[in-house]
Amino acid sequence: LCTCSFAALVCTCIHKWNALAVIMQWSLQSMAASCIKVHIGRRCSFGVSLCFRTSRLSYPYGVAPCTTASLAGSSPHDGVRSSLADASAEQEGKQASDVDIPPEVADLFDTLRKEAIKRLDEFAPIHLFSLCWAYSTARLLDDDLRDRIVAAALKLGKARDCQAQEKDRGQTSKKPSLDHRSIISAASEGMEQTQELQAEHQVHEEPKVLDEGDHWMALYKPPMWQINVDSKEAAKAAAAVPFDDDEGEVDEITGNEFQRRPPLHMWLRRNYATNLPICNDAIEAYGLMHRLDAQTSGILMCAKSYVGAYWLRLQWCSYLVDKEYVCLVHGWVDGSIREVNKRIRIEKRKAPNSRKTVSTHCSVGASGKPSYTELITLAHVVRPATGAEDTADEKYSLVVVKLHTGRTHQIRVHMQSIGHPLVCDEKYADTHLIADRSWCPRNFLHTFLLGFEDVPEEGAVVEAASSSSSKGSSKDCSSSRYKKLLCPLPPDLHSTLLQLKPIDDASAKHCSDWLSQDRDRLSSFDEYTAAKTV
Repeated sequence: LCTCSFAALVCTCIHKWNALAVIMQWSLQSMAASCIKVHIGRRCSFGVSLCFRTSRLSYPYGVAPCTTASLAGSSPHDGVRSSLADASAEQEGKQASDVDIPPEVADLFDTLRKEAIKRLDEFAPIHLFSLCWAYSTARLLDDDLRDRIVAAALKLGKARDCQAQEKDRGQTSKKPSLDHRSIISAASEGMEQTQELQAEHQVHEEPKVLDEGDHWMALYKPPMWQINVDSKEAAKAAAAVPFDDDEGEVDEITGNEFQRRPPLHMWLRRNYATNLPICNDAIEAYGLMHRLDAQTSGILMCAKSYVGAYWLRLQWCSYLVDKEYVCLVHGWVDGSIREVNKRIRIEKRKAPNSRKTVSTHCSVGASGKPSYTELITLAHVVRPATGAEDTADEKYSLVVVKLHTGRTHQIRVHMQSIGHPLVCDEKYADTHLIADRSWCPRNFLHTFLLGFEDVPEEGAVVEAASSSSSKGSSKDCSSSRYKKLLCPLPPDLHSTLLQLKPIDDASAKHCSDWLSQDRDRLSSFDEYTAAKTV
């Protein structure tokens, strides 16, 4: 049975419908209605997952090159891949220009829109997310369609919340079972929790809530906590969501100090599942909205309700979430470098006779997925020579990064590709690792800012998002519901930065701001950029 996303349906229809329309003499209207019907019923026979995911495009490219190649009769895989590879080579460091969508494609999207709206009440949440992502990526998500998708998603979320509350009340009223199986199950669960607590005690810091609303909470994720929901149901659901290759990883961490990585979702279950049912729901990833590498610290968003989860997922699908990082890299990055626009290829090594991934390595390559990173260099610093072997000061840069795509290891791979790998990165800066480990305990990478629009109050009119047809990820940061969450450097990275010496006044000011531990002295990427251009 087909479990593909609606976004995959759109792309497949573009590839297949020209020939089918001629053979079957169907109208676009009837074909759209039929295809959406079987898709909702999960009876679609097209192999859309392979077709779409191989040629999947995202900001800043859009789907126009894919659709144009398809309508012209060229291979959707080779044509799109080669055209985008050429575009990346010609415009490296520059955003790809928008491509006009052919009238035939616009008509197709319009037909799909009309048919989808007719059946929107039949859509499951995953279909709504995919529909939102498909039209956002194509720059065709108008205010009316977005509002309808949002209303449908919030309706489903509210229903799920009510069901969860009723189920919780029903379980509370029941007497606990004392049969043999229940006793064995409880004992087993107790042993697992004991093992988890022992693992957590080996990590100095525990997660904590930085900020929260009625439907969400922003957690501080300490380094070495693992975000790896290994539920088959969660993995299956995530596979159909466009942001599934977020920068989190699940492969190994070597070294004695990294042997134990407590799973963060188990911490959520133990501390919040009693009052927040979504934190006990594997299919919804226990409320976790995105992933981070095990060694990366910073802000992690978690939903407190199904309404919150569905709203935040729609924010991600519409490219309306800001995620910004601070990192320390080798060498002095040229201040004129403001973006990296290179495709990233992911290589995963599986365990023998198993589907489990034991290692993930990424590299820049024409066959990879479009990946776009903005960056701004805040400070050039040096680490004074410490002994006879160190004959010269070592050069480093403090860099703020803004992601527009969420590929695995995207920041680490992109920074390596321009000759400035992250400090203490064992995968992409292995030649520096032994020296780096002597003064920096882990990857110097920290998620310091997360920006999003808060869940609207019940009954309130959802404000229309800024049109994504012109700049892809435009958003109204002045909205009263826009939340900008900031998280200063954690103790280990703070101690690392203290060891470095700024080379000029501008670098000294930025280092002082980050060492102050005062979030009011931190700025967003756009604010740093504006200050640099003055």
